[in-house]
Amino acid sequence: MLPFRNKFGFFLRRNMYRVANLDWFDGMKYKNYTGKKLDLKNPQTWSEKLFWLNRYWQPEIKSICADKYRVREYVEKKGLSHILIPMIGHWNNADEIDFNSLPNRFVLKCAHGCGSNIICEDKSSLDIEDAKRKLNKWLKVDYSTFHNEKHYKKIEPSIVGEEFLPVKTWADIIDYKIHCFDGVPMFIATNFDRDPVTLHSHAMVFSPKWERIKCLIEEENIPEMQRPQNLDELVRTSSILSEGMPYVRVDLYSIGDKLFFGELTFTPSGNLIMVDYTLEFDAKMGKYIDINKLKQ
Repeated sequence: MLPFRNKFGFFLRRNMYRVANLDWFDGMKYKNYTGKKLDLKNPQTWSEKLFWLNRYWQPEIKSICADKYRVREYVEKKGLSHILIPMIGHWNNADEIDFNSLPNRFVLKCAHGCGSNIICEDKSSLDIEDAKRKLNKWLKVDYSTFHNEKHYKKIEPSIVGEEFLPVKTWADIIDYKIHCFDGVPMFIATNFDRDPVTLHSHAMVFSPKWERIKCLIEEENIPEMQRPQNLDELVRTSSILSEGMPYVRVDLYSIGDKLFFGELTFTPSGNLIMVDYTLEFDAKMGKYIDINKLKQ
């Protein structure tokens, strides 16, 4: 992640959770990373247009798709129920969970935010009371205030339990993040060798035809990744799920020849694309978001 660059850095670090629900904070945050004024009257870059969408494009379907529980119904309506990870439960708070009835490996995640997951690879080593404390703490968080991501405000906090993916360890999972613009998959960001505690992972970016794209701020000198055997299905599925959306990132897992649904993300990195991607790529991708038709 890029460091805070200007005189507002200290203020932002100390006060971001108190002021992030204010629209003016978007402009301060954007200028802090780019040195430029956020232009929402005539946005051009990918990042600027994401900020515009966050402020002016808030249909109900956006909150439904960001809800890790209700999105399952959306996926089913798209005829893709076969890619949903089997659910083992849905609860309003952690005290309702009967951990004795859960399988040995599972994932618990809060439906209304991000990064609030309990990844259990071996229940015998899980600190259940600590897991319950974390979940109940996360349920009280209003994630819409973190980066002024308005669609999170409309999501009812709850806990979703899913089966563990059919892999040996969490580190074996490759996360395919397909960035789609108006239903068209434009590129695939991969995350692999993810640490289950820090969530740090390695990353590479490819075209839908699996051609390497050098667009990350920190390009790692790592061997080329093997093309997934179901790449065509992965791209086609992301197109179906992103239909009618000016922009959405479709997260999928591919294990063998089978796809699994992860989530839909509308505001990656709190709309600060330049955290991960170059300014040149930010400008290039901005051309693929047409906000003019949303203004009508």
